Amino acid sequence: MLNVADRFKAIISQMLLNTTGNGLITAANVYQEGKPDNKHLLKQIVNDLMLPGSRVQGFENLVELYEKAKKGESCLILMEHYSNFDIPCFYELMEREGNKGKTIAQKIVSVAGSKLSETNRMVRSFTEIFTRVVIIPQSASRNFKDPQELKAISKKRKHINMAALKTLFRLRKSGRIILVFPAGTRYRPWDPKSKRGLKDIDSYLKSYKNMVLIAINGNVLIPQKKSMLEDLVTHDIMFYTVSRVYNCREFRDKAREMAPEGSDLRQFAVDRVMEELAQIHSQAEETRQSLKEQLKEKPDS
Repeated sequence: MLNVADRFKAIISQMLLNTTGNGLITAANVYQEGKPDNKHLLKQIVNDLMLPGSRVQGFENLVELYEKAKKGESCLILMEHYSNFDIPCFYELMEREGNKGKTIAQKIVSVAGSKLSETNRMVRSFTEIFTRVVIIPQSASRNFKDPQELKAISKKRKHINMAALKTLFRLRKSGRIILVFPAGTRYRPWDPKSKRGLKDIDSYLKSYKNMVLIAINGNVLIPQKKSMLEDLVTHDIMFYTVSRVYNCREFRDKAREMAPEGSDLRQFAVDRVMEELAQIHSQAEETRQSLKEQLKEKPDS
């Protein structure tokens, strides 16, 4: 397997030519409207990597969520996260659903970490294609040991995230659907903690009216320990399974009722989200593995 830059040299070179600016995030530009210049090039990459059988299961549930968003109700997607190609593959599969899928995809605004915009130009060339609100996660301060540097990043994080929260509040009843990764990071097999939901997600459950959960089965960009730039591309069947539409308040209240005495109620509610996602994931994997076996049996596969 090769990394993205080596596997798709010509396409990446063109994408870099189309990418402008330094990617610096400030409180004034936390809302980043998607730039279409590189979309057709990224489509070539994900269409190369996704095998036949890739799909969005439960698309009708996204349609139901979209109809609620159109009425001005706040709507949320909580999605599993395995790679930096989770969003590109999802958008491509949504667009394969026809005009309705394209319309819904255009209404989605993802919450994304500043690292995807500021760290590397190649990564930014992928990220900036999709509309997003940028935040600085708490993990961003882990690499800073100097007290002054730590103070500076904490101050920046406060300003950026406050601006992001105000933007999300403005967007949530404007017909947009907010997509959040509840784990806040890609799942990395060598770090089990990377799959635990963040306690802050409880505030989304409290603030939004409707949500769907989306499990992801399959991965075309395998994380590597050294750097996301070294992540390896591979071919796979990508399955996105959309849950029924939940009432956020009912989900949160039920989780709190189930919580053992003395437990952290906020964390317990988020843990329930992750448990639901894990159950959906497990059920979907049976179907996906069956499709992979069928592909193996085809003479031209």
